[in-house]
Amino acid sequence: MPKRLAILYDCPFPFIQGGGQRRLFEIAQYHLAHDWEVEWYALKFWEGPDKIRHEGIIYNSVGKWTELYDSAGKRRLWETIYYGAMIARHVELCKFDILLAGQWPLFHLIPARIFCFLGKSKLVVDWWEIWGREHWKNYYGIKGVLGLLLEKLLSKITPYIIAITERGKLQLQELGVKQNEVVFIPNGIDFEKIMGAIAKSKKFDLVYMGRLQSHKNVSHILKGVALLKDRGCSITFQIIGDGPERSRLEELTHSLDIDKEVFFHGMIESDLEAYAWMKASRLFVNPSTSVSGSISILEANACGLPVIAYKTDQGVSEELIEEGVNGYWVEETNYKAMAENFYQLLLDKGLGQNIKDNSIEYARRYDWSNIAGEYNEYFLRIMGDVKDKKAL
Repeated sequence: MPKRLAILYDCPFPFIQGGGQRRLFEIAQYHLAHDWEVEWYALKFWEGPDKIRHEGIIYNSVGKWTELYDSAGKRRLWETIYYGAMIARHVELCKFDILLAGQWPLFHLIPARIFCFLGKSKLVVDWWEIWGREHWKNYYGIKGVLGLLLEKLLSKITPYIIAITERGKLQLQELGVKQNEVVFIPNGIDFEKIMGAIAKSKKFDLVYMGRLQSHKNVSHILKGVALLKDRGCSITFQIIGDGPERSRLEELTHSLDIDKEVFFHGMIESDLEAYAWMKASRLFVNPSTSVSGSISILEANACGLPVIAYKTDQGVSEELIEEGVNGYWVEETNYKAMAENFYQLLLDKGLGQNIKDNSIEYARRYDWSNIAGEYNEYFLRIMGDVKDKKAL
């Protein structure tokens, strides 16, 4: 009899693009090929019936789609509560073997845990990032206190938690999660698919790919490009992705007089098309100061691009970049320091074939077949199908 996996996340891939839902989708695809049935309980971001089958996954609508972000580009609190309430209506979730829940939007973890008490299901939470006091305060103001409290309480809602970075694992333990209740499984990529993409003929120096949000600090790249232009160094930059910050970034580009140097692609639906544009660049930049792990960094490496990122406590996780092997760290978190690194790498030292080859080899180990396979082994252990010497 096939084993049954339910994915609980409000944003269903591929109907809504994003790193978290892409991770869940790839895990689902692997398990479909290994004697599992997979259903996804999401808000209805697709056309047609409330229940559909797409690429082997059964998608169940738990409620109508709603706007995820407000006018300021912040996650709407109403949507997070609404999704959690809608999940609570699906008592059949107690009959699955595994409930794999994306960490966000938090409230859905409560009914999911209750279903585990009612039946045989085991709740596994894919915990992507720890925000902490300052980030909650900066993001939601006084309302962030509720988020901080939920983060601390819900991190202990199940003894089965997966952290996607080593830093995230340590942060969860600092919140009080027991060491044997959290495991580290990194992000993954479709390595062979990326290798099959053919670079575009139009070339750029820099590329960013990801959601355009304030904490991603894409404005730092724009200001760095402008600073170097003022010094007589013309650097071209392409941006792949969309988000609430796009109009502000376009306005900034115009005000800095770098319209000719910067190109906004918006969201590129085809992965191969996105990889082809990435391969037309020399350096991938991720200036985020609030991210646990980044699939785009691994994708960039697989495209042969070294990565440049800020080295901060809450930014890109340290295990993702090995200095001089697959990328470089910027020690100071400001656009001037970022621009200096652009200058050194692109104009002074250049980017040789050696680091490009190293970047590709670094990324190879993160193919989804390896990463999703770790999930399968983990699920089987906690279901009791495989004995494990370590207590979970």
